[in-house]
Amino acid sequence: MEHTGFPSDETLAAFIDGRLDAETRAKVIAHMTTCAECYSVFLNATELPSRAAARDAWQPRRAWIAVTATTAAAAIACIVLITPVRDRLLHRDDGMTLLAKAAPAQRTIAGRISGFPYQPSAPVMRGSKFDPLQNPANASLLTAAAGVQRSVAARRTAANLHASGVANLLLGKDDVAIDTLREALLAETGQRTVTAAIAESDDVPLLNDLSAALSNRAIATRRPIPDAVEAVRCADRAWRIGRTPEAAWNRAIAIEALNGRARAMTAWHDYLAIDAASPWAAEARKRIAD
Repeated sequence: MEHTGFPSDETLAAFIDGRLDAETRAKVIAHMTTCAECYSVFLNATELPSRAAARDAWQPRRAWIAVTATTAAAAIACIVLITPVRDRLLHRDDGMTLLAKAAPAQRTIAGRISGFPYQPSAPVMRGSKFDPLQNPANASLLTAAAGVQRSVAARRTAANLHASGVANLLLGKDDVAIDTLREALLAETGQRTVTAAIAESDDVPLLNDLSAALSNRAIATRRPIPDAVEAVRCADRAWRIGRTPEAAWNRAIAIEALNGRARAMTAWHDYLAIDAASPWAAEARKRIAD
């Protein structure tokens, strides 16, 4: 069935080329969250070597989709048949690296995501709800998240699920992020319950990111139990087996979410003991001073 209504082919082409004004661009992004056809065209166009190639291949729309679908199917077949290539392309670091590069300039969660660079905290606007899908600047994040989701569809491994959970966390989908990260933990450990999986997991980044997602939902909903309890358990496990700065930070955040900042002072000093000079350390000192 041919696509009708907003956006027109011309508008979508202008969106891909970066020629739309901010208001129209935001409307196109919002539309793509519910229109699989437009989103597919956007993804296929942005994956071409250049925008010129995208413009040349634009018309007609149905032929464009058919050609790109055939090309994608052939590429997937090669990946599935050639195991070493498949494993390299679907490795967790690829997805996480893409997400880190595409993440918003300001972070919207209190916790730290494994392997992500420092980002200042976004200002909190009273009465507003965080929705990255409405921000035109997040087009690259949508593209990276879609790529991660394709990896999950191809192989539902712990690594791919981990990246998918982080993508959903960046997109403000806390519930989906937590469910996906829990599934990743079960896949990593082979356990049947999340409680047992937390106790058995040796994946520090996964434990760390699940803790960050749980703390974020606990803080947002103002109902810290049981999310905050699980967040503390994940962070404590990560801290015991791999004392990374992310684990130390998220341990302090989780304790704050559960018991308040006064109870988290020891955890914040533990953080400063392993990181005394970074921008994160400056934020930790501010939390202690406050």
